[in-house]
Amino acid sequence: MNALFKTLIVTTALTFTAGATQKTTYLSDQSKLNYNINDAKVLDGGYELYTPDGKMTLRGAYKDNQRVGNWYAFNPDGSIFVRYNYTLKKLISADTAAIGRATYEILTNNEEAKKGASIPVPVCSIEQYISLLGTEFQRKTLKENKSASGTLDVDLIANIDAKGKARYSAFYSIDGFKFNTKIVVSEKLFDIEWLPATYKGETMASVFKVKFQADFSPDPTKRQRFIWNY
Repeated sequence: MNALFKTLIVTTALTFTAGATQKTTYLSDQSKLNYNINDAKVLDGGYELYTPDGKMTLRGAYKDNQRVGNWYAFNPDGSIFVRYNYTLKKLISADTAAIGRATYEILTNNEEAKKGASIPVPVCSIEQYISLLGTEFQRKTLKENKSASGTLDVDLIANIDAKGKARYSAFYSIDGFKFNTKIVVSEKLFDIEWLPATYKGETMASVFKVKFQADFSPDPTKRQRFIWNY
């Protein structure tokens, strides 16, 4: 069974709740979000997120503002990146090859736990993680210096505590000077949910990093080294 057919099976229908109203909004990176709210104005029913070019990247359902049942995050080719069941509180499957694009560190002095702990996993694709954090990083950079131009290699970092709450930042260097800037993903209707690292049943704090190339070039066909005009 090919990846496209598998995707069609799991994305055929939204979960609807009686009395719910379907709505659409757009995130900061222009991802399209279809969601449902009930009479109490909380999330209740099907929830789908699409990339700006129309590919489904996340699908699941809410019940009274809580995620329930199976949630699927999709790679750009339509294959499943992560499947997590919120009712069972169980990771059903994960694409280890796609997760391999990230590096991580378990924040503990226990060397055995560092080597044996599970990796922290976002319930969204790597591409969605990069898209949202990358968009906020570029917006913040241009706000501080509107004349910045060129491309810049950046590490998008999530510091995840043992409860799965994350703080985000971006690490980069310019002309030998190193910078670490805070990133805030302030989406009212979407948050990157994390499955924290675990070792022998205990959740652990960790750091998750993905490389990203920010492009401030006015003409993408004529890229140049990043230039920050002080």
